[in-house]
Amino acid sequence: MTAPDARAFEADLAKARFRLGQAEGRWRLLGVMWPLSLIGVTAKDGREYTLRFNCAGYPNTPPTAGPWDVIRDASLAFDQWPRSQGGRVSAVFNTSWKNGSALYLPCDREAIAGHDNWRTEMPSKIWNSTVGIVHYLELIHELLNCRDYAPPLRPSA
Repeated sequence: MTAPDARAFEADLAKARFRLGQAEGRWRLLGVMWPLSLIGVTAKDGREYTLRFNCAGYPNTPPTAGPWDVIRDASLAFDQWPRSQGGRVSAVFNTSWKNGSALYLPCDREAIAGHDNWRTEMPSKIWNSTVGIVHYLELIHELLNCRDYAPPLRPSA
């Protein structure tokens, strides 16, 4: 029997919004080993960044994600992370925060803790369980396709 959180996640993956993002090449599901999920998100230069999501408690508990190296099955080396030209990409893809294990984004369960002010300052970026995983993916895709995005110092091998 599948757990309720896993069933909810599977249902969101089957929805049109997730499938449309895949069809448009914005993201793609690489695999699920519950409660972990690997999803690649495409940047404006065509690079794909894999995020490893922990979706335990989904959708009532927000997921948490960090850049992942599928080949090494480990966190992505910091010199392969997306870079910033001085704006918000560096705030979200912050290698100094939580040692890079989570993104500094209001929809991430690790980041929202202790940031109650974000609920009024950035309400559109707070986890929305009715939108589900697509909410998180849309925010990441937007960042990886904005003017502030810069490719990593060292491309993946």
